[in-house]
Amino acid sequence: MKAENSILKKRVYAFTTDLSIIVVANYFFMASFNHFIQTVFFHFPIKIQLFLIKKMAILSSVSLMSLTFAYFSLFYFLSNGQTMGKAMLGLQVKNRSGEELTLQQSIIRAASYFICAMTGSFLFALSFIRKDEKSLADIFSNTFVENEDENKAKQGTEFQLTLLKTQNESQKDTLDNSNKAA
Repeated sequence: MKAENSILKKRVYAFTTDLSIIVVANYFFMASFNHFIQTVFFHFPIKIQLFLIKKMAILSSVSLMSLTFAYFSLFYFLSNGQTMGKAMLGLQVKNRSGEELTLQQSIIRAASYFICAMTGSFLFALSFIRKDEKSLADIFSNTFVENEDENKAKQGTEFQLTLLKTQNESQKDTLDNSNKAA
């Protein structure tokens, strides 16, 4: 149970890291757009410039939603089920067959984050409530989040596997020799 909670903690930290990256990117995008309006449209009447700047709040919201959707769907699809936050914390999203995510699964997973946000964000806590620890994104996209460190430890490196094979053979030889001596 403790290991499962650490995965949930890692998921929260990874998601928070990803959202922080998106917010910072959106801030720089909006700052550059504001500078663009002031430098390119400087010859326009001040009323038009102010109108465009006042519409920045709407544009900021739209760009934040677009960046969020693009960030999650493209990162999940292009980087083997990892966003920057998940890669930093050693997590990976896989589909139920253990393969890489399809584009459709990545898009559904990213869209489910919007559903969680639109319903008051309490659905983000779904993985803490459910016994199988699936989030809404996991349920809709038929995926799961895996700790890469545990997966690598289960598989072992080629050197470790060769070492185990050699060790098993030497133990078998020792048993054979002791049986012949007896």
